[in-house]
Amino acid sequence: MAKIPFKVSARAGKLLGRENFSNPEGAIIELVKNSYDADANNCLVLFDVPFEIKKDKKGKLYQVPIKEKSILYIIDNGEGMTEEVINDHWMQIGTGNKEKDYISEDKRTKTGAKGIGRFALDRLGFETEMWTFPKNEIQNQGTYWKMDWNQFDESDKIISQIEADIEPINLDLSEKIKSIIKGNTRLEKYIENISLKKGTILKITNLKDSWDSEGINDVFKNLEALIPPKELKIPFEVYFQHFQQSEEYGEVNTAFFNDYDYKLIANYNSNNLKVNFEITRNELDLKKVKENYAFIFKTKKAPYDLKTILNKTFKYSKPIKDILNWKLDSSQELQLKNVGSFDLTFYYLKFSNSSKEGYPYKNVIASERRSVLKKFGGVKVYRDSFRVRPYGDPTNDWLKLGAKVAQSPSGAGQRIGDWRVRPEQTAGIITISRKTNPLLIDKSDRGALQENDAFDLFKKIIGGVIHEFEIDRTKILNPFYKYFKQEKEAKKEAEIQRRAEKLASEIIEKRKEVEEKIYGKKKHSVDLFQQKKEEDEKKTYEKAITDTFKAIGEEKEQRENEEIVQVRALASLGLIVSSFAHELKQIRNNSSEITSLEVIYKNLVDKALKKEVEYKDGIDIINLLKENNKKIKHWVNYSLTSIRKDKRTRGALNFSAYFKFLDKNWKKVFKSKDINLEIEDNLKDTNYSFRAFEMDINTIFSNLINNSIDSFERLKKIQNRKIKITSLIKEDQLEFVYSDNGVGIPKVFTIQNDIFLPFTTSKKNRKGDEIGTGLGMYLVKEVIDDNNGEIEILETEKGFKVKIVFPIRKK
Repeated sequence: MAKIPFKVSARAGKLLGRENFSNPEGAIIELVKNSYDADANNCLVLFDVPFEIKKDKKGKLYQVPIKEKSILYIIDNGEGMTEEVINDHWMQIGTGNKEKDYISEDKRTKTGAKGIGRFALDRLGFETEMWTFPKNEIQNQGTYWKMDWNQFDESDKIISQIEADIEPINLDLSEKIKSIIKGNTRLEKYIENISLKKGTILKITNLKDSWDSEGINDVFKNLEALIPPKELKIPFEVYFQHFQQSEEYGEVNTAFFNDYDYKLIANYNSNNLKVNFEITRNELDLKKVKENYAFIFKTKKAPYDLKTILNKTFKYSKPIKDILNWKLDSSQELQLKNVGSFDLTFYYLKFSNSSKEGYPYKNVIASERRSVLKKFGGVKVYRDSFRVRPYGDPTNDWLKLGAKVAQSPSGAGQRIGDWRVRPEQTAGIITISRKTNPLLIDKSDRGALQENDAFDLFKKIIGGVIHEFEIDRTKILNPFYKYFKQEKEAKKEAEIQRRAEKLASEIIEKRKEVEEKIYGKKKHSVDLFQQKKEEDEKKTYEKAITDTFKAIGEEKEQRENEEIVQVRALASLGLIVSSFAHELKQIRNNSSEITSLEVIYKNLVDKALKKEVEYKDGIDIINLLKENNKKIKHWVNYSLTSIRKDKRTRGALNFSAYFKFLDKNWKKVFKSKDINLEIEDNLKDTNYSFRAFEMDINTIFSNLINNSIDSFERLKKIQNRKIKITSLIKEDQLEFVYSDNGVGIPKVFTIQNDIFLPFTTSKKNRKGDEIGTGLGMYLVKEVIDDNNGEIEILETEKGFKVKIVFPIRKK
């Protein structure tokens, strides 16, 4: 049987190239990348676009580019090409030489791999001339190549019939470039300092686009964003010039941040699955910290001690499983290794000199920071030293930092781990490579990376690394926040006392004036009894006035807190309901007309058949439906009871009564799940004063119980399930010990107190996506903090155990 080959039309080959260059800016970027791949240290992008002046209908002058006279040059001092390379590689469409030999002689990882970059020339103009001078050849010996891209539009031609002109030349590269720049003094000065013994000149004429000033400026901005940033220390410079506006442009500068609040350098090692961190804190005025706040950090351990703060920079290493809160299995290990190693340099820059919180920040020039971040902000990805778009563009929050801020809008110092960084206040550089990250693959249009499993995990790792910075910042600012809060309370108390003393004195003076008017002025004589009486009277007034001021303050605070408490309770209720969602879904359709069904069933079945097993099975099913109906009613009642108005009011709380309420409301759930609740109440015959929102106390215990139930579900063997709550008074404090005999705190929490961080959960699916909310224990800690209490995780042989204490006043 004969074999016949496919024939590819010239037009089809051209369309293949055009698919990758939808706009001229992208085509120019591709040619600059080719210069980089050729180990060039310098690349010139030159526009020779003359303008003519025209008038619009209103007589206003404007510039119009003269398209037929416009020329675009791309010049570099790279390795150049021999005639053999032009024949074997340059003229072969889709050549895979960069895919096989992806490391250049200067150890650069080549950015191209598809073999269609030369079609960027076709995208820009109908004609191209090239002068190329390879290294290691006789000086001034090179090759001239010329191409008419119109040939590809001839419908009767196949791709092998397309031809370019080629001939050897003897030419001085430096002199040729000087003839092109036409006495442009800035360019002449620039090329004096660069080597031009080898390289390539591309001249593109009969341009397809009309290049006005705005379009040329867009190319310059794109180059600023795309070429290797200075932080990578790669010897590659791009010089940009528009001959007709020679003062407008020059060397293309990329981001280099030396004014920042935080700098984080992270190296993810996919071999040992660890991340090495280097964090530099540059936010605080260290002189103020040392002189005024050194005592705050006296008992802190590194890296949160004063010495480390004054040193600014510190290093540490952390397993990726701890950063992601993963309990690794072999499948997840493989996924993490497949992502490949990469580096991240991350910057945080705030915009204002806010004195509202009182933190000892350095002064910043907000306008300059905004300008820099507008130009260079965003966390960007560089693959083999060139930018991968759109990651880090102003409208591309690819790490969902903004969404995380919306979830957790708290200030940085309020609670540890609660604050989230805003995307517009960040800048970053992530470096990946074809060699080390083969699964992070370009899309065919080179517009982004393919969104596969490796890319999803790549984003999770970066999010976890950035959260390390967020936690660190909150741990530094939280001690200031607590100190300022105490100072504010002390000032408030002192002001209340001052005002009470003043008012008490005024009341006594007024009383004396009234008495003198009625009884006349007394003779001046020392009456010790009267003095003592006035002192006692003044103290009585002071106490009454102080209590009144405090009561007014508490009432105002209560009104402000009511909504917060209700939201917190609703969040807790949502967590509980979501935990029992599966159970509720099973029974929700069986909760109506069950009694009617039972009556109809009994009446329809003949007496003779009522002794049969099938009839009894029917009765059992109806009883099961009735029991499920009771469960639904229980949950509805619990939900409504939890948010009743009286539970949203701060008042004296009797814990003995509360625990009876708790036991009653959870009884059916515990019974259905074989859980034994033991309450050891040592407060029954004790007089104490403790004021709180009952809804807040519900938030604490409902979340603890909810976690215990989840813990019991994860037990691998059958055992007795037990929850114990002990209450007592110890040293003027209410003390509660809560424990269960479940699986305990998951091992992924190497720092156990991390369970109190917001949105931190160990509940994940096989892909590592979080399926828990991460809010339960955070809400517990928040409520306890708001009521001036403390929570401590206790050591236990099995399960989970915490101690909660609240300050009280004895009656």
